[in-house]
Amino acid sequence: MTYEPLPAEVDWHNMTILIVEDVMPNFVFLQSALQKTQAKIVHSPNGNDAVKKCLEDKNIDLVLMDLHLPGMDGLAATREIKRKRPDLIVIAHTAFVLSGERKKSQEAGCDDYIAKPIRSNELIFKIRNCFIKAGKEA
Repeated sequence: MTYEPLPAEVDWHNMTILIVEDVMPNFVFLQSALQKTQAKIVHSPNGNDAVKKCLEDKNIDLVLMDLHLPGMDGLAATREIKRKRPDLIVIAHTAFVLSGERKKSQEAGCDDYIAKPIRSNELIFKIRNCFIKAGKEA
């Protein structure tokens, strides 16, 4: 599938992105990478909190889900979120690229996958592609 190149500026001021990340420097990096998009950023430090936020806040448009979290891991959290909100976009992110994480994330219901270290442009490209597939961006 081919997508148009990213526009110079993306304006997601009407979008809410939940970043599920237990390591604060990683959260700060992702938040900073998305700052220029003007999306509203929400944070969850673990899978249980992410599920709760996704079920309570219907304004969340997309979840960036770390797969390795304390308590409920990202795969279990994704399955729970997709059970209640099947159309909510979930993009997995993890540093464990050699352990079959991509396949596991797809089986859990993730819409896409990005490996750490994450490059800002790749992240925005993947998010935009998911928004296009979901009919949230032209």
